[in-house]
Amino acid sequence: MNRFIKSNKPWLSLLGLAVIIVLLAFIFRPKAAEYQTGVDQAIKMMLEPQNQVALSDLAGKQLIDIRPADLFAQGHPENAINIPVRNLLDEESLELFDGLLKNGMAAVLYGSDELQATAPCLLLQQMGYTNLKTLKGGFVATNEFKEPALATAEVMLLDTATMKAKQEIKAPVREKKKPQVVVPVRKEVSSGGGC
Repeated sequence: MNRFIKSNKPWLSLLGLAVIIVLLAFIFRPKAAEYQTGVDQAIKMMLEPQNQVALSDLAGKQLIDIRPADLFAQGHPENAINIPVRNLLDEESLELFDGLLKNGMAAVLYGSDELQATAPCLLLQQMGYTNLKTLKGGFVATNEFKEPALATAEVMLLDTATMKAKQEIKAPVREKKKPQVVVPVRKEVSSGGGC
């Protein structure tokens, strides 16, 4: 045994080092995002009319532009902060959202259109940021806010009860045939021949 250890000392050292590295990587792995609310509760929050902000109600709210940095550089509102969607869960972004939540300040997410901000807002609300809202409309390429034509009369409806309902699909009723007995037919083997 001692001879085995001496002859394989470099390999055993590398194996031990690899085990230590894997163990340290497991211990110091990055913290995963934790959801504070369930999907049902987050969807209810998104569908509430007070979670959608009209252009006239932007006063006193922090604007968060989730468009890519190049679009933000082409034009943006004066007090907007750019946090592209791919950076929403970065440490700096989450610190900003934590600060806004602690100060009781509402944040309004907007993109090029209303749909672009809906999913990121839903994700952040599930993580516990209840002070987030979405902008009705979006910020278009002409560097101005654009509210949808029917935004004041339109109400988003989502019937989650119907989505959850299990619909039973009935297969067509087929007549059951009685099993038939198959009788094998034996043929006599010929003794030769060929093609």
